[in-house]
Amino acid sequence: MLNRAIKRFWNDHRGYVIALTLISMPLLLGFSLLVIDVGRSGNLHTDLQNAVDAMALAGARELDGRDDAIDRAEAAIGNLANTAAFGGGGEGMSLGSSLTVSFDAGNDAASTVTVTFLKAIPDNDDDAIPGSMVTTDPNEASYAWVSAKPQAMQTIFPLPVGFTRDTINVSADAVAVYHASACDITPIFICNPYEPVGNTTEAGNEQAAADLHTFFADGDLYGRQIEMHSTSEHNPGPGNFGFLRTPLGPGANVMAEALATGNPGACYTQDSLDTQTGAMAGPVEAGVNTRFGIYEGSFKGSRSDSRYRPSQNVRSAQKETGQNACKGYDPVMAGSTVGDTTKAVPLGYGAAMTPLGGGKISTGNDWSYGDYWTVAHGVSAPPVGTILSNSSSYPPTATGTPSQPSAYDVYQYELNSASLLNNHSPNGEIGTPTTGGGQCYSGPALSNYTADEYGDRREIFAAIVNCGYEASVDHLNGGSKETQAVAFARMFMTKPAIKAGNERYLSLEIIDITGKGGRGTLDEFLREEAELVR
Repeated sequence: MLNRAIKRFWNDHRGYVIALTLISMPLLLGFSLLVIDVGRSGNLHTDLQNAVDAMALAGARELDGRDDAIDRAEAAIGNLANTAAFGGGGEGMSLGSSLTVSFDAGNDAASTVTVTFLKAIPDNDDDAIPGSMVTTDPNEASYAWVSAKPQAMQTIFPLPVGFTRDTINVSADAVAVYHASACDITPIFICNPYEPVGNTTEAGNEQAAADLHTFFADGDLYGRQIEMHSTSEHNPGPGNFGFLRTPLGPGANVMAEALATGNPGACYTQDSLDTQTGAMAGPVEAGVNTRFGIYEGSFKGSRSDSRYRPSQNVRSAQKETGQNACKGYDPVMAGSTVGDTTKAVPLGYGAAMTPLGGGKISTGNDWSYGDYWTVAHGVSAPPVGTILSNSSSYPPTATGTPSQPSAYDVYQYELNSASLLNNHSPNGEIGTPTTGGGQCYSGPALSNYTADEYGDRREIFAAIVNCGYEASVDHLNGGSKETQAVAFARMFMTKPAIKAGNERYLSLEIIDITGKGGRGTLDEFLREEAELVR
């Protein structure tokens, strides 16, 4: 009978599922809690990652190489972080707690992130960032690296490592880089005048870029005249200029149109310029010179089009006056020098020029300011302080004061003193362009186009390139899209484009650059962006 009862019990499977459920319940519950913890840690990591991504992008956006770049980057990160809250964690915090991600540049203890600035990053994303790439120099900083400090998230289920820990650390980091593109600029690149001839090394490339910014910041480029000659060669050097490809189509006439209007139909990214090769003399000269009210070649029929209007001050030692001045630039000459003090002289006249690779550069701010003023206006030149109190392009980072104004600052002074524009040089030339019925420009009144809104037609905006180095790595072949600009520059044309044999050259003053030492006047043309890179 006992055996029968035991056998009956052994063969009775009723309640089996309940028993198994009771046995597995702790395991199922523990696994569920572990899944919840994993999900919570994932959510916290996502929130932290979103936070540091946003901060890195905000910081990198300010790293334009100027002297206050790091200060602006830290302020941008702080402003963003202090207004953002991210849920799901916090030091010793439990389910439902939240964390405000914040950054205070002067108080690391109160910050939940650390911010580091870099001048470079490893090529391989898996490689650690070495200390040699960290920088505190705002002129070198190109990357913002933001790391969230580890946050101890309290778990619901104890971790299976001795079952003694009840928190897990969650962190995130991001690195973003600064990019700059220039829009509505003249599709020209000029070779860095401070790159050594024959440079082919990366070290030389970096030094030449640093020299350009340092010399500009120190005021050494203020008032200096540069003659930049065009070239169709693949390896231009200091003193040469070339062209950037436009999406409007190939050919010299298309390039001339883009140079005349200042609208290439594209924005140019500083680290991936697309250059245009080929000889473009003639049409290019004609396109540039519409800015002086000179209409030749294909632009003869463009006199009534506002896109080709002249600047409001075109004094340039033009030999002819009235209608004849429209047909081409034929300057007054004294031997091989443009300008004659008995007839007319251009802005920048008299500078002592020295060879510069394919062109020339003046030895300093040594143009004949006094002679120019006497010839153009018939009286002695105003003191330098009078000119600069009206408009000064002297870099604020430079020490002291200039001995005389630059040609550009004199030009601005003339524009702001309307009566000066109508003063006659001995040959009859005046600053006001020939306009009206039957004259040069016959489009809408020039007074409709203010410089603040439309820009000044005697200014061009171009990329500055270390041509020697870029040619050595085959980046100036007209299609590589890998040419890097060391800066974008704002330049003043002291006179129209001049024909010299089979070449054309531009006479320029650099009045501002992007990056270190820049005065910030190019900001309206820049489209500054940041990109996450790791």
